[in-house]
Amino acid sequence: MSSRTYAAVHARLRRRRGRAVGQPCAAPECDRLATGWALVGEAMIYGEHASRAVRWSTDLDDYAPLCDSHNALLDHGGDWEMCPRGHVRVVWGKKPNGHCRGCARVQERARRRRLARKENDDA
Repeated sequence: MSSRTYAAVHARLRRRRGRAVGQPCAAPECDRLATGWALVGEAMIYGEHASRAVRWSTDLDDYAPLCDSHNALLDHGGDWEMCPRGHVRVVWGKKPNGHCRGCARVQERARRRRLARKENDDA
């Protein structure tokens, strides 16, 4: 029988493969320890768990042990090489929370333009 809910899939994953905590992170060239199982394959199901949007797969081979940083990197979209907006991660790098530095730069420029526009409107 195939587990369909997020919690059921993760419980089955822990029963079959054990805990991921303390295993080496499966991300390329990462020397940190994993903090849990993370989806590295294609998501099959999208839904809600603990009042937040999540995606998961029923195939246990789609999961690998990842550190918090690399788990956040994949959770926010994109893949190992590209962020969801198309920035090359190797060029731009990532912030400690897993967000792309290129995206942060674009957001900061947009914020500055809004502030400048507001100052011009107030003048």
